[in-house]
Amino acid sequence: MADTEPVLRVHDLHVTYGGTLRALHGVSLEVPREGVVAVLGGNGAGKSTLLRAISATLRMVGGAIDAGSIEFEGRRLDHMDAAAVVRAGVVQVPEGRQVFEHLTVEENLRAGAMTTARRLRGPARRRVHELFPVLHERAAQPAGLLSGGEQQMLAIGRALMACPRVLLMDEPSLGLAPRMVNRIGEIITEISRQGTAVVLVEQNAALALRLSNVAYVLEVGRVTLSGPACEVAARGRIEERYLGGRSTTVPLQRKEPDTLVVQGVSVRFGGVAALSEVSISVAAGSVHALIGPNGAGKSTCLNALTGVYRTTQGSMRYRGKELTGLRPHRIAHLGVGRTFQNLALSASATVEENLLLGCHRLTRAGFFSAGLRTPAARREEAEQRRRVGRIADLLELGPVQNDLVKTLPYGLRKRVELGRALCGEPSLLLLDEPVAGMTAEESTRLAAMIARLRTELDLTILLVEHDMAFVMGLADEVTVLDFGRRIASGSPAQVQRDPEVLRAYLGEATPTQEALP
Repeated sequence: MADTEPVLRVHDLHVTYGGTLRALHGVSLEVPREGVVAVLGGNGAGKSTLLRAISATLRMVGGAIDAGSIEFEGRRLDHMDAAAVVRAGVVQVPEGRQVFEHLTVEENLRAGAMTTARRLRGPARRRVHELFPVLHERAAQPAGLLSGGEQQMLAIGRALMACPRVLLMDEPSLGLAPRMVNRIGEIITEISRQGTAVVLVEQNAALALRLSNVAYVLEVGRVTLSGPACEVAARGRIEERYLGGRSTTVPLQRKEPDTLVVQGVSVRFGGVAALSEVSISVAAGSVHALIGPNGAGKSTCLNALTGVYRTTQGSMRYRGKELTGLRPHRIAHLGVGRTFQNLALSASATVEENLLLGCHRLTRAGFFSAGLRTPAARREEAEQRRRVGRIADLLELGPVQNDLVKTLPYGLRKRVELGRALCGEPSLLLLDEPVAGMTAEESTRLAAMIARLRTELDLTILLVEHDMAFVMGLADEVTVLDFGRRIASGSPAQVQRDPEVLRAYLGEATPTQEALP
């Protein structure tokens, strides 16, 4: 095989989850025998799904390849299991490190060498120790006691013990301090120089483009831009992929006191600060977006507001009433509703039955009244069904109201999730990634519905979302979190121009990025 032939070729790949959620749509890419290939894109673009497809780990998370092919050195990988892919020479470093915390560093490295010939294990270990001297120094230490950066080194080292020809790296800089990010970048360059091809999935666009020879940009499961990394950086307007097109939203003019006021809130899990003195003010009747990279603390903030997580300090007030310390059902009774990042529907129930569950907080009839079907209980049920019918009509769910949820396509299920929250008659609605996994057309349609719902139901909305086109077209104001701290707040246009926001999403600014209007 000629050296000019790619070592890995993905052709027209289509992937779904659960048979309904289309994650990749005809993705094709080629990995040369030497160098680094960057795969860029926002959350939900399909980057991790692509790596799972290549490493044959899709079925572990309910995914399947519907069409297309994956070839390595002329051999089809899409017909192999995960162990066979590793033996063939393609190894993945998973997102979040996933080291064996209760095993020692040395035992973690041995686990990575299970498929490696005995004669190659010694050279592989020496290579790992040369790249990561700290792993040699701490060989007998439990992996769980290493720092986050050292655990990332161990995850890479464990993968290298399998002597891969292609190394798949999923978000290696996630959650690391800037100095450690730079060190990981140097290591990736050295691994490539030693002859291992690298496929790098990374949200830090500046880092990825600096390290790579070739770059692909994914949006909603499709390749929208590809080419030499320097050309992608120069003409790709990467920041638009991460932060949406330039917003022209006029700054919100407050006419009354803010309805939701979060002041100096912190949330800690053991010694880890998930939120650090975060403050947010949400105007009545507005759509306020809460954005930030992976691990920024967005969902933690929603969980704190709804009483799922306890705060360690600070105050959260809604319509003048303190939320801090209240149980979730008490907060719901104050008019706070929410949707969830992952669908939490009853798949074997109908759409109407799921929506009726959302009316539970409004129920006054007791167990015996409902069981005996007293006149008051019947009147209450009739009122709830009228409420459900109205919400179903607003969300265009009327034609499927009697269908089982498990028979619906993913986009409709997301609308059912939203409808269930609305059936509880909230005045403050918290939306956690409402368009995650949707197509661009579905996202546009839902944005129009949410805008209409805000007016018709007199809602205040706090929105967490990674689809920046959706956010920037819908939000009145935006607050940006990074590493659990608020780094910016203002109108969408103000936030898009903020240097700290560009750094958080794209990494350190490149000259190209600085020159953009």
